[in-house]
Amino acid sequence: MDRAGWKLGALAGLVGIACCVSPVVLVLLGLSSVSFAISLGNTLYYGYGWYFRAAALVLAVSGVVAILRTRRACSLRGARAHWRLLLTVGLTMLIVYAVLYGITAYLDRVYSGSVRVERSGISEAALSVPPA
Repeated sequence: MDRAGWKLGALAGLVGIACCVSPVVLVLLGLSSVSFAISLGNTLYYGYGWYFRAAALVLAVSGVVAILRTRRACSLRGARAHWRLLLTVGLTMLIVYAVLYGITAYLDRVYSGSVRVERSGISEAALSVPPA
């Protein structure tokens, strides 16, 4: 497998899911609250998610073209000869995207309150506050 393909695929996958990963990074660095990060993540994912995915695709294609040019193989015949590079970039990009999407979706479910409260040992009655 090609090391440049791994790096390019991982970077493209990270760019594609940056709409969901960046709010998590903000929380982990202590720069925002969880509720703001969930709101920001939902806004970025549902409003601009396709822009991030398009940027990842443009990055992957331009990176592959640049790598093929340095190898003097920037043609259809050269692309066929370097099919492992294309496969490595594509699969790495998809795997990084899917893993990070799964992690951020899990964190969203856990911290947005859609996971059952009984798992933490606190009953729902203890969380309810009577109206003032």
